[in-house]
Amino acid sequence: MDNILFWLGFYLVMLVLSTVIGYSKGNVVAGALLGYVLGPIGVLLLLFSKDRRMLPCPECASKIHRHSYFCPQCQQKVFKRLK
Repeated sequence: MDNILFWLGFYLVMLVLSTVIGYSKGNVVAGALLGYVLGPIGVLLLLFSKDRRMLPCPECASKIHRHSYFCPQCQQKVFKRLK
């Protein structure tokens, strides 16, 4: 019984950890699924995945939020071609 509780707690911690990492990278659903299905491997995959909220500016290539209208670095208008 103790062994089952250990593994249940372990995967619950991995689920919460991967969900938090997924939220910080803009991908909560993938974070929860990877943490639930793969456990520590899912956490590692999320740590090395790219941030979906930040995209490169088409003019200066600096990182900007995907809902930005103007780049804070070069002050160019960013159209909705960023996806």
